[in-house]
Amino acid sequence: MKKLLLLALLGISQLSSAQLNIDVLSYNVLNFPNGGADRIDTLKKVLSYYTPDLMLVQELKSEAGLQSITDALTEISPVTYVSGNWVSQQSNPSSSWKLQQNIIYNTEMFSLAEESVILTDYRDINYFKLYLNDVDLGMTMDTVYLHVYVTHLKSSQGAANELIRYEMSQIMRSEIEGLPANSYVLCGGDFNIYTSTEAAYQHLIDPTVNNFLEDPINMPGNWHDSGFPNKEILTQSTRLTSLSDGAGGGIDDRFDFVLHSEALGLGNTDLSYVDGTYDALGNNGTCYNQDLTNCTSVGNVPDSIISALYYCSDHLPVVFSLQSDVALSVSENYLSETSIYPNPTSSKITISNSSNDNIRAVLSDLKGKIISSTEFLNEISLDLAELKMGVYLMSIYRDDELIEQERIIRN
Repeated sequence: MKKLLLLALLGISQLSSAQLNIDVLSYNVLNFPNGGADRIDTLKKVLSYYTPDLMLVQELKSEAGLQSITDALTEISPVTYVSGNWVSQQSNPSSSWKLQQNIIYNTEMFSLAEESVILTDYRDINYFKLYLNDVDLGMTMDTVYLHVYVTHLKSSQGAANELIRYEMSQIMRSEIEGLPANSYVLCGGDFNIYTSTEAAYQHLIDPTVNNFLEDPINMPGNWHDSGFPNKEILTQSTRLTSLSDGAGGGIDDRFDFVLHSEALGLGNTDLSYVDGTYDALGNNGTCYNQDLTNCTSVGNVPDSIISALYYCSDHLPVVFSLQSDVALSVSENYLSETSIYPNPTSSKITISNSSNDNIRAVLSDLKGKIISSTEFLNEISLDLAELKMGVYLMSIYRDDELIEQERIIRN
C-alpha cells in the first residue's frame, strides 16, 4: 500500500516537494522462516497491503529468513529495501531456542549510520541508527536521525518472567537515556507485557528521564482481562487453536508495542509521529478470544488480508506513520506516475497524473466504505475539509486496473 508520491521531473534527480510520509510496521513473524516454503507468500500478501518504509521484525530464526522478507519488500515495491546485518543471538548462549530481531528499510528514504547488539541475560536487543537521505546532506553534512530499538522481552506470566522483562527494559531504557537529549527514538517489538502496571512497562514510560518514551495510544489497563474496553488494540493470538506453531487462545493480549520518544510527539516538522495512525492491523475490536477469521465482518482490511494475517503469525502487526518536511534526493525508478499532495492535509488534496490516460480516484475509509469516486485526465483537486480527522485510503485506477494506493491523513 502507498508509496511516497513525487512531483514528476523526469530524467534528473528528483526532489519531494510534498510532506514526506513514513509508514512503519512492527511484526512478530513467528519463528520465520520455519513452517514451510509458502510462508513468505503469505507474508507478501500482508506486506503488499501495507508496505512499510521501515519494518521492525521479531522472531527471526535465520539470516535466510531475514533476506527473504527483504527481497519480498523489494519485489512488491518500486524501491530497494535492505536489512541490518544479521548477527545470531549473542545473549544467553546456553539457550537451545534462539531468536533474533532486525529492521528492513526503504533505501530511497533511509540510510543506516550505526547498528549494535545490546546484550542481556535472556535475549539480544537490537539497535539501529538511521538517517533520512536529505537532498542537501552532501552540502550541509546534516540530516535527521532516527534511533530504533527492536526487542522481544521474556514471555509468560509469573513473577520470575516479569522480573526478566523488567531487567531487559532497564538495559534498553539505560541505552536510550544515553542518547543526546531530544533524540527521535522508536522502541518496538514483542513486549509480552500483560498489564500497564507491570514494572517493565512503567519503567519504559517513566517521564522523569532523558528521552522518555510515550505510548502513542495511551490506553492503560489489564490488557489480558475480558473487561478491558479497547479490544481493538490487542495483538495476540490470531488463532483460537494453535496451528502447527505459535500460540492459541484467540485475541486476548496486547503484547506488541511501538513506543516513541517525547520528541517524536511534539509535532516537529523535521520528524514527528502522526496522531491517529497507530493500529493493530486487522483487529476491528470484535475478535476477543476468537480466531481472527471468525470476527464480526466489519473489518478494516479485506477478508483476503485477514486470512493472510491469520496464517502468517500468531501476532498481528502494529502499524503507524511518521512525517517529515525533509526533501529527499530520489532516483528515477522511485517516481510514480501519480502525485498526491499535500499529505497530510487539513483541507484540499491535489492529484496529478503524467500518463495522459483517464484516471479514476476512489477515496474510502479504512473499512472500505467509498466516500467519493472521481474521474479526471491530468489533474484534479478534492476538498476534504468536511471529513473527520483520521486516515483514509485513496485508490487510483486506470482502465479499472488498480495502479496505486496511498493512505491519506486528514489532520
